[in-house]
Formats: sequence, structure tokens, C-alpha cells
Amino acid sequence: MTTAARTWRLLGAALIVAALVANVIGHHQQGDFAFWDTLGFFSHQSNILAVILLVVVARFTGRPRPLWLEYARASVATYLVIVTVVFWTLLGGFEVGDPYRWATLTMHGIACAIVLVDWLLEGPREPQPIRRAWVVLPYALVWITVALVRGATDGWVPYPFMDPRDGYAHVSIVVGGIVVVGLAIGAGLFRLTRWRVVTPV
Repeated sequence: MTTAARTWRLLGAALIVAALVANVIGHHQQGDFAFWDTLGFFSHQSNILAVILLVVVARFTGRPRPLWLEYARASVATYLVIVTVVFWTLLGGFEVGDPYRWATLTMHGIACAIVLVDWLLEGPREPQPIRRAWVVLPYALVWITVALVRGATDGWVPYPFMDPRDGYAHVSIVVGGIVVVGLAIGAGLFRLTRWRVVTPV
């Protein structure tokens, strides 16, 4: 079981890396690749975090995991759920002519499934207190702040619903709603835990 779990995590990380690379290649071929803009997308950042997380968790396979790592797992799972839901609802899914649909699907669906299954199959033995669900928010709030500052200064926004030209009231409502949903997802994950003992740090 230990070997299978470690292999599952490393293969999941490798698949996400392949998708990220393919996505970059696709945009480079289309002539619309810019490093900092690409890195600015929450979807890209969340998938990069998922890769790092899966590799780190693989090293703890078969051993108790520190509490900070469980919080990181819950946070990344929350981010990828948001990425997947937003992509298929607010952003409308695949772009016309997307040459790397498998990569897009991996980054906006399969990666989410990988981290969720990993959490549910080998989560903490005891559910974490819902009052600590706030730990999923800081990274996302920092990203939102940076994205809004960029939108107000150099005009680049990662997603249409964050465009300040539509008015900050509209942006606040949509982004605020996403934050509330993210907090609810984090709280839900804290209650959906199983099996492994967590070593407090």
C-alpha cells in the first residue's frame, strides 16, 4: 500500500508537470506566451503547488505527516476545486482551437481529482476543527491582491471577471463570492478526513 500510494503521488505530479509544459508550449506556438502573465494565472500557480505538494507528501508516505502539511494539502485541494469550477462555469471551458486540450483538462479537472482523491484516501485520522478552515485563505488573498494591483496599474488581468473596467463593485461581488465558496470548501475538507495520524508541529 505504501509503495502504491507513493507511486500514485509521483505519477500524479508527473502528469501535472507534463500538462503545464504542454500548456506553455501551446501558448508559445500561438505567440501569446509571456512568462509573468502565464505565472500570474491562479490555475497555473495552483497546479505548480499541487506538483510540489504531491512530491513532498510522497516522501511522507507510510509516516505521520506534520500538521502544516495537512493544512497545505487542504489548501491546494481547495484551490484546485475553485480552479475547476471557475473554468467550467465562469470561463466557459475549452477555448476554440485549443491545441492541447488534454493539458487544459488536466490542469482544470484531473489535477483537482488527483489531490481530492489523495486527501480522501489518506487524510488525517481526526477531522480538523472547522474554525481553522481560514488557513486556506491567505495564499489566495495575496494572489487576489497582486492581481487587482496589476489590473489597476499595467492593465493586465488574469480573468475577465477581475477586469476593473467593469467596476470594482462587480469585481468585489464575484471575487468575494469565490472567496466565500473557497472557505466553505476548506471547511468541508476539514470534516472529510480519514485514517492517518497527524503529528502536531
